[in-house]
Amino acid sequence: MMQTGKEPDPINSIRHITDPTDPDRQWLVDYGKGNKPDATAAEAALRFARINDPNNARDIAPYLARLDDLADQVRSDLAALLASSGHDTVASAKVAPETLAQASIEQIVSILQSVIPTRHGFQGDAENYDDMENADLMKVMDRKRGLPVALAMLYIHVARRCDFAITGIDFPGHFLLRLQSNGKRRMIDPFHGGIALGPAELRELLKSFSGLDAELEPRHYCESSDVSILLRLQNNIKVRALRAGELTHATRIIEHSLLIAPDHEGLWHQLGALYARLNEDHKALGAFEKFVALCEDPLHRTRIEAVIEELRDRLGLDVLCHTDGLTKTKAPAVTDDDSVKNDAKDNAPIPLYPNLMSVTNTTNASDTPSSSDH
Repeated sequence: MMQTGKEPDPINSIRHITDPTDPDRQWLVDYGKGNKPDATAAEAALRFARINDPNNARDIAPYLARLDDLADQVRSDLAALLASSGHDTVASAKVAPETLAQASIEQIVSILQSVIPTRHGFQGDAENYDDMENADLMKVMDRKRGLPVALAMLYIHVARRCDFAITGIDFPGHFLLRLQSNGKRRMIDPFHGGIALGPAELRELLKSFSGLDAELEPRHYCESSDVSILLRLQNNIKVRALRAGELTHATRIIEHSLLIAPDHEGLWHQLGALYARLNEDHKALGAFEKFVALCEDPLHRTRIEAVIEELRDRLGLDVLCHTDGLTKTKAPAVTDDDSVKNDAKDNAPIPLYPNLMSVTNTTNASDTPSSSDH
């Protein structure tokens, strides 16, 4: 049996997501396409911070200037350190990259620590860890407290501006960074004052999250692209919004995430579920149809196709029958619960290398956390 009715294109109801008109959203679309090769993830995160705010009134320029000032200070301080060590250089923010390339990995780590967490006070927020402001880079720069992945943005921006090789590492339960210079590597923790972590600390961190039987393996050092890091930052906001029951806010965060990852099938699935929860059936239909077009899992695709038919039926649109002539059974409810469950273990408190923390001079007692996730 076919039901007929007005047949609008459901994709039109969500076209604003991937075809924006305002400058910040268009900038993020271009960034996601790789058309902003000189931009850092921090610059994208600042634009996310502005559009995530319903008032959309904050000026990005002062924050961009502060980021570049951090890089200038690191460049100048490292040049001074090299000069004091006998290298032919002078302390200057304009020092050439080839001069900084002479620095050892230990010297680079030391200067990053002295500038970002010590001089400017950027540390992880252990006391108010689940505060949504910890994932808003503008608020992080104002409060000088944030989540690991948010603070990592500062280190990545500074390192890239100084031509240091740096990579985000999706370590189990805790986001880390890996610096590389002159053939040597160091893992650093942006949440805990930029401290360098050796094998013993990494093993302890892994066991605290994955269990005492866990041992370090190459898969634990999975590199994160800048887009992945930004999606992780956005995901932290979404999870906190869902926990607070702020479905509209969570929906807006996912819409914005799709600006840089329009082919991310999981985001379209989550977005469809939230639209359905908000009784925005046309948008839910459009999001689920995008998901089905991208999904390669036949079982999952079939499940959502059933949801699509229910939505079309509810909206009075044409409903396609099974080729076998059988009536579809009612599709299972689609919710965002799985998203919360999947993130729950990453948000569980875990103790972090107390022996190392007791000797570092980059934090004080009030800033030394006992746990973290992202």
